[in-house]
Amino acid sequence: MTFTIIQIKFQVERSITFQGFSGFSSRGLFYELLRRVDADYAEKLHSSARLAPFSATPILVSTSKGWRVIYDRLPAPALCMVGFTLFDREITSRIWEALVDGNALRIQGVEVSPLEVSVSQESYSRFLAEAKPIRSFSVEFITPTYFRFSPYLASMLFPSRRPAGGVSDERIRRARRFHPLPEPITMMRSIVRLWNEFADVSFNYRRYLSWITAMGITLSGFPRGIKTKRLYEHRTTGKFVVGFQGVVHFSVPDDLYLKRWARITDALLKFAEYSNVGGGRTAGLGMVRYLPREYENT
Repeated sequence: MTFTIIQIKFQVERSITFQGFSGFSSRGLFYELLRRVDADYAEKLHSSARLAPFSATPILVSTSKGWRVIYDRLPAPALCMVGFTLFDREITSRIWEALVDGNALRIQGVEVSPLEVSVSQESYSRFLAEAKPIRSFSVEFITPTYFRFSPYLASMLFPSRRPAGGVSDERIRRARRFHPLPEPITMMRSIVRLWNEFADVSFNYRRYLSWITAMGITLSGFPRGIKTKRLYEHRTTGKFVVGFQGVVHFSVPDDLYLKRWARITDALLKFAEYSNVGGGRTAGLGMVRYLPREYENT
């Protein structure tokens, strides 16, 4: 089984201003394309509580140094690109049907014409087949990233003999937090959720996550620092998210090293370069670059 990557290049002749991050407009463009083909399907997908079967990039602009992420303003003229990773065949066929007519796209009310649409596929089985036991690696968090974290999960990971200041267990179970930190546990859990939902090849998720929870992967530093950024989706309503960016180093310690889980980690992180990680991945948040540093000598 495969998933599909669609990249759309287009020319912008008028400057475009965004609320604070162009990824929210990428997501809007995705749903606009779906509505052209099947408005009911688009609404059903948008309102679904299930994991969304796609991820997106923000709007990227071509520069002399490569593709650059657009936040507030896209100057013109400019060559731009947006990408979508599609995990479902039905959604892939609908998006392709919307693009094949060659009609103009609308981004923040500005019409742009596609210059090139490229389509490629990747297979989950290839990631596993080519995976190697990783010992240390870095992850570059290209766009702001945050993870959803449950206080209940934290209480399970770090149990205390005392109750949480008189807060009931029910309130703790319902509570959710946005966590703008590169914790290995939350990062790998977010990737496993996507793999478990959409991949046709599996592994023992419970045992792998138990290893992750026991700190089978540890944070080993971010010597150039990480920074957080607040992104407004709607400035008038005050709706925003906070995410972190930077290059973060991780390692697999000797005392908990298991070759099979180190291989799975390598496969998952290669997949994450297409899927994004954490919250807001359908709006281009959580874009990462996986940088292996050391593999086991085999």
